[in-house]
Amino acid sequence: MAKLGGGEIDLRHLRAFVAVAEELHFSRAAERLHLVQQSLSAQIRALEDDLGVQLFQRTTRKVELSPAGRVLLTHAQAILAAVNTACEQTRRATTGETGQLAIAYTPTVAAEALPRLVDEVHVRYPELHLQMCEMWQAESVAAVNAGRFDVGLARCPILVEDMESACLREEPMGIILGAAHSLASHPRVPLPFQMLLHSTLAIWPRALSPGFFDLGVGFFRSQGFVGTIHEFENLASGVFYSDARSRDEIAACKAFSVAFETQFDPVPPGFIWRAIEPCPRIPLDMFWRVPASPATGNFIRLAHDVAERQGWEPDGVQAKQRRGIPSL
Repeated sequence: MAKLGGGEIDLRHLRAFVAVAEELHFSRAAERLHLVQQSLSAQIRALEDDLGVQLFQRTTRKVELSPAGRVLLTHAQAILAAVNTACEQTRRATTGETGQLAIAYTPTVAAEALPRLVDEVHVRYPELHLQMCEMWQAESVAAVNAGRFDVGLARCPILVEDMESACLREEPMGIILGAAHSLASHPRVPLPFQMLLHSTLAIWPRALSPGFFDLGVGFFRSQGFVGTIHEFENLASGVFYSDARSRDEIAACKAFSVAFETQFDPVPPGFIWRAIEPCPRIPLDMFWRVPASPATGNFIRLAHDVAERQGWEPDGVQAKQRRGIPSL
């Protein structure tokens, strides 16, 4: 019941009034509302009694709105529209179609994977507001675990209890070289390559990305790399390019860094990305706390759909990981 003035108004009576006011015909209005005409007439009389006014001027030939009826029609239509909107938005919030979804992502997915996922969210859930923040792997895991973010995207995240993950893709890891490096003429750099074995590997700090650091450094050590490791001092979205010392050493062909082909768009001037052989494939994982919220569950399913459509998901991963997708 809604209160108008000194009385209470039944929303059913308002709907009945609007139907008659728009049709100006009791039989058609009753049919529209799937009511018998006698019931409809009773609801109109009850509304008039509640308000203490006459809403319609009736004759044997026609039905017209009274001056009071014309005033109420404008308000009643707005009231019913607001009620319908409130009910629809409440339903969508429950199913994760509205509200907010917070995503933490690693810098290496900002140029390609993340934009494709975001575009799909905007298409499927235009009323879902996204809040996204670039973070390093360890930081993003902590943020999702603490509930400050709903879902994370990172390479080889080390998860804690009550968190789940799914692999969206596996990307080939390559190397960043100075454009003047003698290996720049090679479309694919074979390993072990003596020229790199004693060089410096510039990479983000292990404390911020332990899973990827261990995998990347471990791979090069397995290929005979005996050079030094330089951890970036200045961490920003440009990764190696944001760190002045690393940038200068790589440009001078005294160091190299690691990256993915999709990481830069394009690679900064004066540097090149080259594939390596053998080619390690690094997983991009999506992770979240359990139980997942409806909006998070929608994003997880959406991300798998995008990965499948783009041909990202490696053989066997899709079916295996889909079994763990939250259901609403």
